[in-house]
Amino acid sequence: MPETSIEYDIVIRGGRIVDGTRMPAFTGDLAIKDGRVAELGQVRGKGRREIDARGLIVAPGFIDVHTHYDAQLNWDPYASQSCWHGITSIVVAACGFGFSPCRPEDRERAMQRMTRVEAIPYAAMKEGMRWDWVTQREYLDSLERAGLGVNVASYIPQSPIRAWVLGEEDSRREKVTPDELEQMKELVRDGYRAGALGLSTDLNLIDRDFDGSKLPSLIASAEETEALISVAREFNVGSIEVTPQSLHLGPDEAAMLERWAELSGRPVYYNAILQVHHLPGQWKEALGRLEEMNKRHRIFALGNAHRIESLFNLVEYNLFDDMPEWNKALACSMEERIANLTNPEVRARLQHDLDFHTNRLWAGNWDRMKVFDSVQTEYEGRYVGEIARSKGIAPLDAFCEIALGEALKTLFLIEDLNNSEDAAVAEIMKHPLVIPGLSDGGAHTQFLCLGKYPTVMLSKWVRDEGVMSLEEAHWRLSHMCAAAIGLEGIGTLQPGMPADIVIYDLEKLEVTPEEPVYEPIIGGGKRLIQKAKGYRAVIVNGVPTFENDECTGALPGRILRTSAYEPSPAVALSVVGSAVA
Repeated sequence: MPETSIEYDIVIRGGRIVDGTRMPAFTGDLAIKDGRVAELGQVRGKGRREIDARGLIVAPGFIDVHTHYDAQLNWDPYASQSCWHGITSIVVAACGFGFSPCRPEDRERAMQRMTRVEAIPYAAMKEGMRWDWVTQREYLDSLERAGLGVNVASYIPQSPIRAWVLGEEDSRREKVTPDELEQMKELVRDGYRAGALGLSTDLNLIDRDFDGSKLPSLIASAEETEALISVAREFNVGSIEVTPQSLHLGPDEAAMLERWAELSGRPVYYNAILQVHHLPGQWKEALGRLEEMNKRHRIFALGNAHRIESLFNLVEYNLFDDMPEWNKALACSMEERIANLTNPEVRARLQHDLDFHTNRLWAGNWDRMKVFDSVQTEYEGRYVGEIARSKGIAPLDAFCEIALGEALKTLFLIEDLNNSEDAAVAEIMKHPLVIPGLSDGGAHTQFLCLGKYPTVMLSKWVRDEGVMSLEEAHWRLSHMCAAAIGLEGIGTLQPGMPADIVIYDLEKLEVTPEEPVYEPIIGGGKRLIQKAKGYRAVIVNGVPTFENDECTGALPGRILRTSAYEPSPAVALSVVGSAVA
């Protein structure tokens, strides 16, 4: 064949290729044909399109293993913010949450649950969700049929399964009959046959239903959850995902993870190892337990590459639901919340939680909680601790008075929610059993902005701090993520692999703006955003979706299904379809 003939769809020329396997980077070309990597090295054939990548990094697209884009994909097929930071594949239905299976009469209830537990704006879901599905298979088919700008894999969420079998209200019942348990197991099988990864669940007290009550997955007995996890033995694909009751991986949680790994025969990953202020050194203990568990089983933890700060108000966010008295005081009507926060006896109980309840996310540092936005302009930009000292009152009283001053709408900022110590974050992120991620993409849209983690990992921990090599970082951001959770056939640039690729300038890579800003979203709401500079192109299945930070409008994404996938829906619908009728 003559050298000048068109042989490939795209040839990327002269880039520094990091193939995702941890092999040393090299300068060369990469050819794409029919959506896959066709050739690496010195490519002789021509492409219909040629991309000059001299001076740029060419690497596998990043894989975001922990998101809640289940609703957002209905109106945003690119899964922003993730797509802006080089992510080409995402995983939905984490933490036992999701929208399938779901009967039409239960849709309203499902949206209400996600409004509180993941702070997804109700109005956006109400306006933007297609709801052209009932079963898990139909949900995934709906996403693919409508068009995707990223690849999407899914877990099998426990709470919707429990609600399907028992009914939404009865899903708060702990005990189930043998027949009900068998129905749940069949729905898990239905998920596997649809190509999903495995069961996801949530036992964390901070995650609550729309009225502040426990989630169905937390109400379920250990025996029930273990029975669902055991279904994995029938398929031998994917993984099990969980947010444990304690975020600090104590002995009980470690024993549970080992039990689940034994029952499933599959990897288990949990959320998350973080540096937390009121439990100094706990992250080191967690890493030690993780290493010990992996002498017997495959168990991974999720980590986040940057400081986590959070905006919140007392109208919409569940940030304090992991403390019992705070949950009791705030998981109620607005009138009751205001009455509770006005009551000195209730305030005393709230302070008792802060003093003695250690299994919580927030450290309780009032000197790092700032009034971010308030009609009470005399407080804006000031820390609650400083305001309290100026008034000669306790910080909790100052906090309550400020919030009550505008019917709980005050927007506060916690600057040091987690991961504010760089040395600890670096040790966590370079540990061989920690998966980078925790974007929580699609959730907490008004309060958190975590989808930037790949850009931070490359610009801060590789380029600026030298904590890890470029090859190590790209292996972690792509192939390690896929291998750890059982995603098959993605994550490297080896010939024959899907052409999910990022091309970027490492020296120019940065998160922008430095602090998140708000933009409007569907339904009249808003969300925090942080984009990136330095990405020349993002390619999904051989088709550019972003070039020079601009979306191309192409929708080449696909549903990532495991080898357990059965194309015919007949088996799945034999159980689920009868219930719909």
